[in-house]
Amino acid sequence: MLKKVILALVVVVAVVVVLVLVRGDTSDLPPPPEVRTTGPWVDEIVISEAGRALAVSKLEAGDIDIWFMGAITDPALFHTIEEHPDIQYDFSYGAFTDLIFNVSGPYFRDGTLNPFSDAQIREAFNWLIDRDLLIGEFLQGMGEPIHALAGRAFAEYDRYPHLFEAIEDYYAYDPDRAKEIIDERMLALGAELVGETWHYDGDEVEITFVIVTDWFPPLYPAGGEYIADLMESVGFSVERKLLPESAAVRYLVLDDPLDGTYNAFTGGWAFAAIPRDEGQRFYASDTRFVRPWPRWKSLDPPDKYVDVAKRLHDRDYVTMAEREELFEEALWLRMEFSPQILLADIAGANPWRTNLNVRTDLSMGFGWGVAQTIHFIDEVGDPIIGGMVKGEQSSVLSDPWNPVDGSGLAADLNIFRHMLQERGLMFDGRDGLMHPWRIERAEVTVKEGLPVQKTHDWLTLDFAEELQAPEDAWVDWDPIQQRFITVGEKTDPGSAYYDEDFDPSAHVKSVVYYPDVFYSIPMHDGSTISLADIIMALIVKFDRAMTYSDIYDEGEESRLEGFMASFRGVRIVSEDPLVIESYSKLWNLDAESNVNTWFPAYGQYDQFAPWHVITIGKMAETDNALVWSTGKASELMVEWMDYTKGPSLPILRDYLDDAIADNYIPYEPTLGNYITATEAAERYANLKAWDEEVGHFWATTAPFYLYRVHPVAGIIELRRFEDHPDPIDRWMFLLEDLS
Repeated sequence: MLKKVILALVVVVAVVVVLVLVRGDTSDLPPPPEVRTTGPWVDEIVISEAGRALAVSKLEAGDIDIWFMGAITDPALFHTIEEHPDIQYDFSYGAFTDLIFNVSGPYFRDGTLNPFSDAQIREAFNWLIDRDLLIGEFLQGMGEPIHALAGRAFAEYDRYPHLFEAIEDYYAYDPDRAKEIIDERMLALGAELVGETWHYDGDEVEITFVIVTDWFPPLYPAGGEYIADLMESVGFSVERKLLPESAAVRYLVLDDPLDGTYNAFTGGWAFAAIPRDEGQRFYASDTRFVRPWPRWKSLDPPDKYVDVAKRLHDRDYVTMAEREELFEEALWLRMEFSPQILLADIAGANPWRTNLNVRTDLSMGFGWGVAQTIHFIDEVGDPIIGGMVKGEQSSVLSDPWNPVDGSGLAADLNIFRHMLQERGLMFDGRDGLMHPWRIERAEVTVKEGLPVQKTHDWLTLDFAEELQAPEDAWVDWDPIQQRFITVGEKTDPGSAYYDEDFDPSAHVKSVVYYPDVFYSIPMHDGSTISLADIIMALIVKFDRAMTYSDIYDEGEESRLEGFMASFRGVRIVSEDPLVIESYSKLWNLDAESNVNTWFPAYGQYDQFAPWHVITIGKMAETDNALVWSTGKASELMVEWMDYTKGPSLPILRDYLDDAIADNYIPYEPTLGNYITATEAAERYANLKAWDEEVGHFWATTAPFYLYRVHPVAGIIELRRFEDHPDPIDRWMFLLEDLS
């Protein structure tokens, strides 16, 4: 008993001492460390536009913390990074360059000859260009030559080294052979060599060559000038258009190739994630069925190549041996068609200060997971909560941002794709596999005999002799009645929607299970996610590509056509908790890649947006006051929609006011079953309040929100989303070395 009394007295004395300390003068004491358990580590990220050389000097001085986008490929700058004690870096290998041809013709609309309409002339450039010189002289070794496929660091080169070696041997540098072929084909096209220059119909054959000045320096523009010199060496007159990326890409995505505004273009690309199966790239890169832009719409490859490319795209094979045969055939057919000449696989350094830590991506550099892992560290390497990250990249806010079909520039994508959105699955930048992000788990069933394998335990993999979509699964859309068409209706001869060619059998069945808390996930504007967000995204995927739709966009037809070739239906098994089942002919080698989450995603880049944010854009598009795609904007001569800045904002505000006044429910015959009048009113009120607070309509569920944009100054401010629900350390495992 005495011991208890003494202990109690000690406790009382301790409390008194603590109270005295608290009530005393604490001005000289450091503030207590902040305790934060959810959301991102840092408070703010500010991204500014700058050139690489200036950015590296700022990294040296400690004026910025990180160079975000556009890996450092300049050997001199890399040497500075490598030698500086306060800068660290990782290499990424997912970028590559090419020479893109305008293949239209043989004559443009004004009657001028386009030599690159001839496949053999294009193919000859494989022998004409010395890729080793490009890598050695201009990049000083920071890359490797490529011929048939990009991604030397990734899966396909490991699977089929003998196939690539054969291509590289056959197409080794041989300028004499190239000139001989070009001479022969130019004569066949009706041109004549006058002196040292080709003429057609009395005029010089002039090549308009767009050279991008700010891609992978110092490769460009010097490498482009080298290629232009080669064009002149084989008899072409060359007009060299040296332009920055923001001005140059418009030739590819806006101009009708038959107008002849360009003949060739120095391209630069990057993988958004580590490619584990590149078989689909032949179909995506070299046919008109996937990419919606004019240059790709003009492609007309030989039927044999289309067939092989489509079989690889659709995974129309059952063994890896059969896949290898198709892959080999596609490689050689691609080289013969040569709508683009692959040049260099880039090795780039991605630098940041040593007092910072962040996940890097073997392919992208700073890609998926950056927002979730970036943090400052103390002297022993432990994470610090809070702080502002100052970063720079080569461009900021160059094109309009909208979640359906906005900017496709890499610098813009780096921000709104990797920092301002979420998905159902997270790419792992170490191996390209995926982890559950917004879903909880999944079940994958694959047709027996297909070579599919599983790595992670968050999903199950089973095989079945037959798979068939159920009759109540949604598989198509009626834009007039604004309702989904079911598998049963497509297969019923008595139905108005009957399609005798439709086969409901599938190769993959995917079932995703969302967590119980899914419907409480908060958005930046105060709304919470709902099933209507998922259904709205599916509707828009169909509706934009259908002639009788109010938001029809011709550029979407081929994309939907490609989707429908494999899609066999989707069914909501349970609304709460949410369980979604889907069926497809399309399958992937990794079980993880066969999971279709249906988390709301729009357009070419699978950008998340809530239904009410999409709705105000849909209203503007219906009236052609604004449009989502750059192609449609060019065609109709109206503003390309921008949710973040510029003249689009007052127009979108007017449509938001209209939506509020009418309490408008989009696609009401369908979405009226999932959106109540009360929810619609709340969503629109939230969005209006959000716009009044931040001055734009970009609202997602991401750990950071878009706070301010300064397009003239080239600055973007991102701030921590205080209500983000994820544990702060959820994705820290991505920083660990897989080996």
